Amino acid sequence: MSTEVVFPKKWAKVIESLPEFKDAADAASVEELKKIVVTSESNIYVIEKEKLADVKLNAAKELTKELSAGYREAAKVQNAKVKYALFLLENKGTDLDHRE
Repeated sequence: MSTEVVFPKKWAKVIESLPEFKDAADAASVEELKKIVVTSESNIYVIEKEKLADVKLNAAKELTKELSAGYREAAKVQNAKVKYALFLLENKGTDLDHRE
């Protein structure tokens, strides 16, 4: 019983948009593929570092966090009400398991 290994669709769409890279990677040796991994990981590190230092992005995140705080808190309260009501129902003998 052999299982075919398939490249994830999520990433395949990205690779398909890079035909030159795909052709080069498909023809690459093991050592060349390892170099691609190291280079790409280094680039990811730099990108993440730049993202953390992006003042405008961090200000926008903070503003979003502030503006959505009321909604998060309201949903949290409603969630707590549901969980407490379910807890009480369970303690009053109600079977809450409706799975097939």
